[in-house]
Amino acid sequence: MTAQATTVTDPVAEGLFTGLFLDPPDDPYPQYRRLRETAPALLASDGTLVISRYADCDAALRHRALGKGEERLGFTGPDGPSPEELRQARERFGHSMLNANPPEHTRLRRAVAPAFTHRHVDELRPAVERRTDTLLAELAARSEPDGADFVELLALPLPVNVISDLLGVPETDRTAFTAKVRTMLAMMEASTGAEGFRSAIAARDELGGYFADLLAVKGARPENDLLSRLAAAPADARLSPDEMIATALLLFSAGFVTTTNLLGNALHLLLDLPDQQSVLREDPSRVPAAVEEFLRYDSPVQIDARTVLEPVELAGVGLRPGQVVVTVIGAANRDPEVTEEPDRLDLTRPEPVHLSFASGIHFCLGAHLARLEAGIVLERLFCGEYASVERAGEAVRQPGPPLRGMKRLPVTLRRAPGR
Repeated sequence: MTAQATTVTDPVAEGLFTGLFLDPPDDPYPQYRRLRETAPALLASDGTLVISRYADCDAALRHRALGKGEERLGFTGPDGPSPEELRQARERFGHSMLNANPPEHTRLRRAVAPAFTHRHVDELRPAVERRTDTLLAELAARSEPDGADFVELLALPLPVNVISDLLGVPETDRTAFTAKVRTMLAMMEASTGAEGFRSAIAARDELGGYFADLLAVKGARPENDLLSRLAAAPADARLSPDEMIATALLLFSAGFVTTTNLLGNALHLLLDLPDQQSVLREDPSRVPAAVEEFLRYDSPVQIDARTVLEPVELAGVGLRPGQVVVTVIGAANRDPEVTEEPDRLDLTRPEPVHLSFASGIHFCLGAHLARLEAGIVLERLFCGEYASVERAGEAVRQPGPPLRGMKRLPVTLRRAPGR
């Protein structure tokens, strides 16, 4: 068993951690490694506890003395939003299960959990396969001769349409709707200035208004979708209007952003690793474990945070209510105490271990759905009718952390001869 890390104060390590947000590198993993090795439990000057080893992060995410409170929606730089703007943003998001603790969290999650069970998600497979085949065919057609963007043509529209189908968001609204969600999520990036933060809040308010109207329609004329079930639930089990809006917005945004990042990160890696492509081409049964290895190696979510709800000792230091604990998931997933040769992508690992879907009561509700979508895309790309996929231009990353993904990934996708 791994010994518990000892908390230290270290200005150099704190600067290393802060730099990951204020000047995010394209490859943060060398800095994660230095942080994990020099200060695996870092007590920052503002009282924040930053932990970066797997065992410590897993324990913190599971600990009932930690939960959701006043932790900031994102780390901000000197030109970022004011404390009052951060507080107002927290209020706008406060009705979501993402920001709730038991018993409210239990009640909110119970209202939507049946739509994300293994059985229900498995029933979505044929529809996801059809959408994937259609999008890949378009990508292949448009990628000749100069390449086409994998993110724009598959990694983004696939999960957007899958979660929209599940929720009941009309087809005609999805494109404009998705752009506003991405504007809203910019508030999580430390590099977003005050003006960008205000644009994010404005986008959130506009999206909230959209869902309020849509839920009213669903309540009057229910269909076979999740929003209809929320809006038409019995009065004694129905969420409040604000809770329904927050839940809808959370499920839509979380339902595509992390999966888009997972798909983009995975292909970005595979384009430079033909030996790992061969692992999938030669043995399609390895695809499920490969999805876990991509999640471990280059997680779509790099940072998570909790607030101390009651006095507790972690990593040898006593914490008081209100202090923030930051779990550096990107570092924890490459902890050599858990994974042999953690800085090597190996799609033959039998059971990759990671915290990319978090842990404890806030474990990602859509984990099964993300795994299904990623597995189908990998199967279709490397185990089916396509002979090759190659780079066709410079890839561009989204700013980060806490999220990590591709903004643009130009590729050329070619079918096998005769297909």
